[in-house]
Amino acid sequence: MAFSAGSGGFNASGTPEMGSTAYDQVLSHATLSAVWKHLYKKTKLLSRNTTGIDGQSINDFHLDAKGNLVRLARDIRERKFSFSPLKPYLVPKPSGKKRLICVPTVRDRIVQGALAGYLGDKYALKLANNISFGFIKGRSVHMAADIACALRRERSWVYKTDITAFFDSIPRADLQNAIKKLIKERSLHPLLFAALECEVDSPSRSVAAEIAKLGIKRGLGVRQGMPLSPFFSNLLLVDFDQKVEQSGATAVRYADDLIFLCRDESECHQVAAFCKNEFNKIGLDVPALAPGSKSVIYAPHHAAEFLGLELAPAVAGYELRLADTQLLRLKQELLGFSNIKQLLSRNITLRTLGQTIAAKRDGYLGAYDMCANIEDLQLELRKTEHKALRAIYGAGLGIKLSEIGADARAFLGLSRKP
Repeated sequence: MAFSAGSGGFNASGTPEMGSTAYDQVLSHATLSAVWKHLYKKTKLLSRNTTGIDGQSINDFHLDAKGNLVRLARDIRERKFSFSPLKPYLVPKPSGKKRLICVPTVRDRIVQGALAGYLGDKYALKLANNISFGFIKGRSVHMAADIACALRRERSWVYKTDITAFFDSIPRADLQNAIKKLIKERSLHPLLFAALECEVDSPSRSVAAEIAKLGIKRGLGVRQGMPLSPFFSNLLLVDFDQKVEQSGATAVRYADDLIFLCRDESECHQVAAFCKNEFNKIGLDVPALAPGSKSVIYAPHHAAEFLGLELAPAVAGYELRLADTQLLRLKQELLGFSNIKQLLSRNITLRTLGQTIAAKRDGYLGAYDMCANIEDLQLELRKTEHKALRAIYGAGLGIKLSEIGADARAFLGLSRKP
């Protein structure tokens, strides 16, 4: 369904006319072209063939990028543009469960990318408070972890939690109100409202049933995979961050992952009650403190988990380490490259297998290069990589690895010794 977004427009040269709205300026042909170039460049080669609901991939769009961008700009200029449903991809996890990946059309990704870039730049200072570090320009997961580690040297008790099913539980009415409150460019509101209303397409009853099993309900939440989703998440939690600061508490938040640094155990219980009360006001929740819960209180001598890292006691205060649970998850993801059927479903063949595994491994090492136990991570990933390759060559391709020579093993990317 297309919508109107106010008056204003472009002249014959394609540049904004005097008096044009933010809608016209943010979604100009020049901006859309720049966003497209960035999208094409940053998308991995193996992902460029993934299609949206319209059947068009990034590679397809690239074949006539100039013409496609002209048509997209024209549809926007004539107020004929509308978002499409998201195409679902259910990817098997090593655990046997499935993970949902929601893929917008290329056109939608370009438009949302233009909006996310503009809004992220303009409202960065409002979103970049002393607490929030996720999906904000100039901030990163490294900064969040480093600051949490430094703060623990002063406040050694920790209350850690995360918002239960955060993205899938976001109340859309509250998010609409947050948009109206913060975003001054009213001509962008209809487009933002339309983006948060995007749903996952259900091409069959079986797919719909799988999606329902994951707890996703139509009319509730914001679908992950859209360029605007991270911005929406921070927008909704601006008021919460302000209340935390006003309370005098010390906290670090990265999206729905939240940690409070406290003086004693009593303060940890106080902030736990504070979080539950504040999130309940906007239809969200955090897990109760209990054995096995994602809400945990850590004493000064215990390593506190945050963002897959541990704020662990060290000789001089605390240091960052990769948590055992996160290391296990990384190893399980690498072992996902040991099943031929799963590899083919992801368009990975023997020709691209080595490159894909190496890219995944190097990505992990780059993401956790600030950890004190980075050498242990390198060793464990190397072992897991070899385990995955042995499974492919042995069980998958029927190669008797015990009967081949050292050079053949090295050629296959394995250690020379059996």
